[in-house]
Amino acid sequence: MSLGLSWAHVLGDAFSASDFINRWAQVVGVIQSTGPPKTTPTPNRMLENSINPSPSPTKDFPLSLKRVDPVGDHWITPNDTKMETISFPISRAQIANLKSQIPGPFFESLSAIVWKSIAKIREQSEPKAVTVFKNNPKRAKGELTNSQIISSVQADFSVVEADPRRLASLLAEEAIEETTQIEESVENDQGLSDFVVYGANLSFVDWQEADFYGLELQGQRPDFVSYGIQGVGDNGVVLVLPGPKCSGKVEGRGGEGRLVTMILPENEVSELKSELKKSGLLLEEENIE
Repeated sequence: MSLGLSWAHVLGDAFSASDFINRWAQVVGVIQSTGPPKTTPTPNRMLENSINPSPSPTKDFPLSLKRVDPVGDHWITPNDTKMETISFPISRAQIANLKSQIPGPFFESLSAIVWKSIAKIREQSEPKAVTVFKNNPKRAKGELTNSQIISSVQADFSVVEADPRRLASLLAEEAIEETTQIEESVENDQGLSDFVVYGANLSFVDWQEADFYGLELQGQRPDFVSYGIQGVGDNGVVLVLPGPKCSGKVEGRGGEGRLVTMILPENEVSELKSELKKSGLLLEEENIE
């Protein structure tokens, strides 16, 4: 059975979406056995804030936010270039090999290699500013909210010539959080403008902690879960997700490996695959889509 969910970001982030569909499965099971359960709605903090916007002014426009032309009722901003999505698994052995080359957290190590690879491809316009999305550790499980921590990272040196270990260190230690700035900029604009954050800069999204494999129906859990984003800006986005069950099961989660999904300009994909093969991140030509 294939099961899909389309989710507007105004309802909540990817962590909220996974909690929602996992809870939906629990409700379905309860209805099948005992009838409809009594539930208490969880407040959406983002919607509460939009009703009572913060009056504090925004001093500096956040680096990770981009104002775009009005999209009207379409919700998704059009791209100037055609985008393509590729996905591939990262095994436990690949993760161990990467950590031996670049000590530190896997997400920053992988992001450093991809950042350097894309900088090579873009040559004269290498991305020196990137955006990083991570789970908010203070977020309550099951809460519908947009509480990801959004940070900007800027290199004042050549990314192409940099050692990936230096880039990984920059991502891990010098990211500047802009979540509050983004909220204030949008609220102070009073809904008159449209903005994008995914792909406004080259964006790295850490969803490894999302409970994508928590759904259970009739005692069965998913064999494979993927997640994509529509309306990504032209600079592209890299998603790091829990790995599929076949890569080694962890109770309540996906595999111990990872699934990497990239949404990038179509004309960069072929060359990027070659760069990723050189680094050992992409082992096969065939992608999971």
